[in-house]
Amino acid sequence: MSKNLFLVAVMSSLALVSFAEDKVETTTRQVQATTPSEEIKKETEIIRVYMDTTYTYSTTTTRREKVEPADTTWTRKGHYLQALFGAGYGSLGYGLKDLQKGLTDARNNGGFNWLLQFNYVYYFHENVGFMVGLQAEQMNSTAVLNGTKTWTSNGDSDNGEEYSHTVTMKDWKESQTSFLLGLPIGFQFQFPIAKMPKVTHRNNQLRLYFDLGAKVNYLVAQKYNLKSGSIEHSGSYDKWNLALDESMGADRDYYTETIGESKGWVTDKKNLSLKNLSVDGMADLGFMIPLKEHLDLMIGLYANYTFNNLRDKEKEIGWRNDAEEGYRQHAFMESYEGVLATDYVKSVRPWDVGVKIGISWNTTGRKPKKSYETLVTRDTTYALARREVGENIQLPVAARKINEIMKKSVIWFDFDSDKPKLQPADVVDRIAQVLLDHPEQLVLVYGHASKEGTMEYNQNLSERRARAIVRLLKLKGVPSDQIVSKGFSYTQQYDDSENPYHDIALDRRVEIIPVFEKDRISE
Repeated sequence: MSKNLFLVAVMSSLALVSFAEDKVETTTRQVQATTPSEEIKKETEIIRVYMDTTYTYSTTTTRREKVEPADTTWTRKGHYLQALFGAGYGSLGYGLKDLQKGLTDARNNGGFNWLLQFNYVYYFHENVGFMVGLQAEQMNSTAVLNGTKTWTSNGDSDNGEEYSHTVTMKDWKESQTSFLLGLPIGFQFQFPIAKMPKVTHRNNQLRLYFDLGAKVNYLVAQKYNLKSGSIEHSGSYDKWNLALDESMGADRDYYTETIGESKGWVTDKKNLSLKNLSVDGMADLGFMIPLKEHLDLMIGLYANYTFNNLRDKEKEIGWRNDAEEGYRQHAFMESYEGVLATDYVKSVRPWDVGVKIGISWNTTGRKPKKSYETLVTRDTTYALARREVGENIQLPVAARKINEIMKKSVIWFDFDSDKPKLQPADVVDRIAQVLLDHPEQLVLVYGHASKEGTMEYNQNLSERRARAIVRLLKLKGVPSDQIVSKGFSYTQQYDDSENPYHDIALDRRVEIIPVFEKDRISE
């Protein structure tokens, strides 16, 4: 039972699919016959039989997919989505200077950097595409300072002697970290260099790619952290050849501050003094290795360089001013805000280099062309409906005689012949005699054919059959003005078309029909 239900469901689905694909239009047209196919003459009535036709036109339209031969030509034009991760070496790239030649050792060391990048690339040419993207990047850098810096002023003595204050930096190490969000824009180029072995799909070429463009960065987060080292404060009055340092004990202007020790520089993370916006140049170089028809592995090198100077402040280097501890702030000194905020740094232009790896998904490659063809099938069927129209008349004697003769005899013809099949001499003789006895009587001689052949050919054949009988009547002396002939091709069958036993041989015939008024001959 379940199997039968499954089969019914499958057949129903197929029928619905077929109905969805095929469009069937049906129209009908009814045409009433204007010429009777038969006249039944009775004593007081003529019954004319008309065969009305109902035409049914069915048009079936089927839309069918037609798949053209696959185009195996590969193209690199199209849309690319790329995700890459990079890691390498980078630096905030600041330049150090020695204002008073007391900085004996100043180093700017870079550090580990990483980035995450997403690209959209549209290749409008086989080798060139326009690229936009989004990039997140972290950069690290370290500064190591050694040396001295001296300030000279009138000092604070009563006599106003010239006083010099010296700061000595020993292995002063400071790390900086920045986190940036960037919007890269530029062009990407790719060039096939070799076919990949054992690759069966159409994307089978190893390609060299190259990115060139610019990037606008926003500095989302920035911080520095003091790692190690110390600052030693000392002073002198040159006029008195007097040196002042922490060995004197009482004066807090002369001391040594050590990073991380009690009352020294703390290692808390603090904000860098950098501008938030930067403009970078960028360049990538690497390989696209096909993994699948629309998927590549990307691996290569990258380099970024910042064009504008990100340095935001320039302050003289000094010591802390701790009001709670009573430390005195000299007028020529300012508090320390990191090395990037001091006058030791003349510019900050970050740069980084490294290795990138990622994937590239694309929509390239020509797909097989699809087209559709429309099949239109037309079918016409028709049905005949019998319609009888009766007319009460008083038949003349001649007409009754002719009808009586034609009821008992029919003039038949062989296939494709205008020679009577049976000798109709007796029929023609008797009808001719009636017409000669009654010159007022008129007759219609109608020729018919069976359905074999075209309408045009059978029309000619039916007319020839009618003229053949007319000639026989004229040979008997019947005047031409008593006879009218006409052919009907195969439009009027001998009996009802719905008769399942209809013999088309009976359609090859000639009928002689009496009429009673001359003006009816024109009908």
